[in-house]
Order: sequence, then C-alpha cells, then structure tokens
Amino acid sequence: MGRVMNWYKWNTLEDFNIWHDALCLTLGYPETGSNQLTGLLDESAQKTTAYTVALEVEGKWIAQVENKYSSNLIETNLRLKKPEL
Repeated sequence: MGRVMNWYKWNTLEDFNIWHDALCLTLGYPETGSNQLTGLLDESAQKTTAYTVALEVEGKWIAQVENKYSSNLIETNLRLKKPEL
C-alpha cells in the first residue's frame, strides 16, 4: 500500500517551520541517500533535508503530509490555483 497523504494548513510560516523542524528531527533528517541498485548508503549523494514544503495560499501555509505524521494538524481544501492560459 502506498503512502496516504493529505493537505494540511498552518496560519503562519513560522508555525509550519516549528512543526516541520520537530518532525525532521524525529525522522533523523538530513537523511543520507542510498544507491538504488545496491541499497547501500551513498555518502556522496545529496542528502534529503526536508520532509515537505509549505506553499502560501490565501494567506495560509499548506503542505502535503502523510497521515501517520498529521496528529493535531488541520486538514484543508486550500490548493494552489492553476494559472489561466
């Protein structure tokens, strides 16, 4: 089964950063990448430094988060608007 993710919102970027920094610490970020062929850690690969990225929409900050990390977060229907052609 794949990862189940939803969109959640924060009132400020600072609120998001506090939550995100705590989660990254819990998850052990920055995370060393691995060689897909061998499965071995690849110290020369770029490290994963962020779990997710926040986007500003209508004065709120939204980000996709796996449900297993979403305790106490507020789910939202806010989305980035697609540019008009």
